[in-house]
Amino acid sequence: MTFGTDRDRPGHHLKPVANYGRLPALPERPAPAPEEDDSIDLHEYWRILLKRRAVVLSVLATVLAVTLMATLLMLPEYRATATIQIKPDVGRILAYDDFESSPGGSQGIQQFLTTQHGVLASRSLAEAVVRNHDLADHPELAGEVRQRSIVAELRGLVRLILGAIRPGDSQADAGQQAAAADAEERAVGAATSRLQGRIEVEPQRNSQLVRVSYVSFDREFSAEVANAVVREYIDGTMQRRYDAGSDARRFLQEQLQEMRIALERSDWELADFARRVRVSDLAANQEMAREGLSSLNERLEGVRGELVQLAGWRELVQQGRLDHLDPVVNSATIAELQTRLLDASTEYAALSERFLDDYPTVAEVLRRTELLRAEIAAEKQRIADGILGRFETLRAQESALEQAIAEREERIMALNEQAVQYNILRREHETNRELYDGLLQRMKEIGVAAGVQESNIAVIDAAQVPGGAFRPVLTKNLAMASMLGLMIGMGLALLLEFLDRTVRHADDIERLVELPVMGLVPLEPANDPAGEGRPLPGVRNALSHCSAQRPDSAISEAFRSLRTSLMFSTPEGMPRTLLVTSTSQGEGKSTTAVNLGTVIAQNGARVLLIDADLRRPALHRDFARPRAPGLTNAIAQSEQGASLDRALIHETEVEGLSVIPAGHATPKPTELLSSSRLSRVIAECRELFDHVIIDAPPILGLADAVALSRMVEGVIVTVAAGQTGKENFRVAVRRLQQVQAPLLGAVLNRIDLKNPDYAYCSSDYYGYREVPASEEPGKLPISKAS
Repeated sequence: MTFGTDRDRPGHHLKPVANYGRLPALPERPAPAPEEDDSIDLHEYWRILLKRRAVVLSVLATVLAVTLMATLLMLPEYRATATIQIKPDVGRILAYDDFESSPGGSQGIQQFLTTQHGVLASRSLAEAVVRNHDLADHPELAGEVRQRSIVAELRGLVRLILGAIRPGDSQADAGQQAAAADAEERAVGAATSRLQGRIEVEPQRNSQLVRVSYVSFDREFSAEVANAVVREYIDGTMQRRYDAGSDARRFLQEQLQEMRIALERSDWELADFARRVRVSDLAANQEMAREGLSSLNERLEGVRGELVQLAGWRELVQQGRLDHLDPVVNSATIAELQTRLLDASTEYAALSERFLDDYPTVAEVLRRTELLRAEIAAEKQRIADGILGRFETLRAQESALEQAIAEREERIMALNEQAVQYNILRREHETNRELYDGLLQRMKEIGVAAGVQESNIAVIDAAQVPGGAFRPVLTKNLAMASMLGLMIGMGLALLLEFLDRTVRHADDIERLVELPVMGLVPLEPANDPAGEGRPLPGVRNALSHCSAQRPDSAISEAFRSLRTSLMFSTPEGMPRTLLVTSTSQGEGKSTTAVNLGTVIAQNGARVLLIDADLRRPALHRDFARPRAPGLTNAIAQSEQGASLDRALIHETEVEGLSVIPAGHATPKPTELLSSSRLSRVIAECRELFDHVIIDAPPILGLADAVALSRMVEGVIVTVAAGQTGKENFRVAVRRLQQVQAPLLGAVLNRIDLKNPDYAYCSSDYYGYREVPASEEPGKLPISKAS
């Protein structure tokens, strides 16, 4: 194989990347925002169940097997059923209500029926059946006969082994049980618990009918116990009614005695109070006192009204303004005297014009005038004295009336207080009388009602001996086990899928880091339809050389698809220098690098593989070449200023594909790979070859791949489906993004095309090829040239 510069390579098919060594800083990709999708993807669930169908089927088979064994071990059980009617309303023989309250309304009736259903399933009823029918020693109720099951058999085996190992303990236990004084009570209690657990009460919907069933291993015993439960229920109900009547009579007798004493005491207290306050008719006394008080109030109002008028006149009198008094103005005597005075004055005026005042006639008129004036003044003074006297009289009457009213009010208040005490005593006496009469009447009613109560329970169908066992039913148990097994299996499958934190789908990669998936590499099939292929001499890893040995295989086609994706990964075409790395070891980065180099070389390009994994190199083993000299030697030579030694480049069996092994081991691989000397070596290799592919160490835990990522034009991260952890992959990509590495995408390898995760890939996903003419009968072979 010959080497040369880019100018010496005619027909170079890809444009070289400009400004090599000064790669532009790529912006850091933002972290993907989580998408909230509340919709349920049924197809996703179906895919998970198909993928983990082995888990579902294993759980289903286990549950079915356990159910089958348990069903075959079980003893047949028989169920006898009796039907009874429970009537909430009992027929009234008496004209009055009995001493038991009857349910009222639909809610009350439902509560009554629910209570009766609880009584039927109660422990007291079961204990009555055990005691009255001597069932404590029955083998089934004593525990000698019990249902077989896998758990019970295992427990019995454990008890048997423990009893054989420690016989003394069982004897001590037996001695303690024999010494117990209440052994019979414990037997009755154990039998009661077992019998109660086998009683079934089933009310019929929208009716008063109730089905009472008993389950037993003996068909005849099941019918006997079912009928015995019904009989004890009826007898117990009647006994409770009778006991309720007896309790009521006893209670009423005690209440009657107490009420009789209370009635007599209240009667004596009422009579003693009436005698102490000396009243025969308290209500009449109160009425008389109220009428007298009303009369006094009326008189007082009249006096006060007249006093108001006299007070005004008295004020005028004191001021000497007698002429303004109404009695003076309205007095007929004064009016007559004033008329006479006016006449005398008129007469004097007429005489004074002709005679002097000493004239006898004139003097007489003057004397008469003075007398009239004196009489008028005397009359006014008499009226004023009368007003003053009347005012004082009314003042005295007002005081007397106020005192009388106050005394009358005090009397009324005293009567009211006496009436309150009297009414309290009277009401207490009347209440005691009514209670005593009611209790006495109720006592008589209960005495009659207790003897005429009829049963409200009727036996519609007595329990008959069952014709066959009702359980176990193998088909029913297997059907239920199938449903249970499927639910458990599907739940376990979903749980395992939820707990699986590895990358399995291309969507996982795009969702985690928003990187494109550039290729899907399937697992190597057990029987490749492409045949055994063409073996390469000297190679040790057949999978790494699958693209060379079996060019028609699905794996080879997957890497050719990756090659095509790389051609369109950048505007300049396929990057000239590529770095292939992975999250951690064992994820197929070396296999990816070799197969990718092979398919690019098969396309006519010259490709150089560089093993930069100085810690765990693999390419020298894959191509059966010596590890040294190699990359470390080339870096050392570059430090001395020498050009790349062509002897370090080894040709391979694939035309156009060469390899530089790792070289000698070095104690400081990170410092060696991050040096500028390596950049010069890569630049020289880029001048000699169309493409340089570097197999780098894993990213996590090492700085080698991060340092190498800044020296290439593109980085590819290899992801192993079902192996690479999601968080590890996210951290690895973040480390590359932090140094602004030219990330192109990821390659998801080791995918199982038969897995439902890749249901979109048919079995011929990478098997689309020309069908030989010999395989198509009736058709002429067509040459490939056509």
